[in-house]
Amino acid sequence: MVDAVALAAVAARISELGFTPNRVAALGDNLILLINLAGSAWLYALFLRGGRAFGGLENWQIAYLPVYSVWAALVAIVFPPLFNYA
Repeated sequence: MVDAVALAAVAARISELGFTPNRVAALGDNLILLINLAGSAWLYALFLRGGRAFGGLENWQIAYLPVYSVWAALVAIVFPPLFNYA
């Protein structure tokens, strides 16, 4: 819930004040986090109801780590030329 509020706040700032590297990085990070948390919540609920083993949640978390790495690489490599930073 808190991530959805943060995502809405970042989106509102971008719509009002325009794009900056920090706002776009925060927006992307919050989107990635929201997807991760939603998937985790779903798998955890399935585990609690007895429909799935806990390993499914563990595998989801481990498989999602490269998404954060790719986003960090994009921010570090693509953002400077995209936003004309040296």
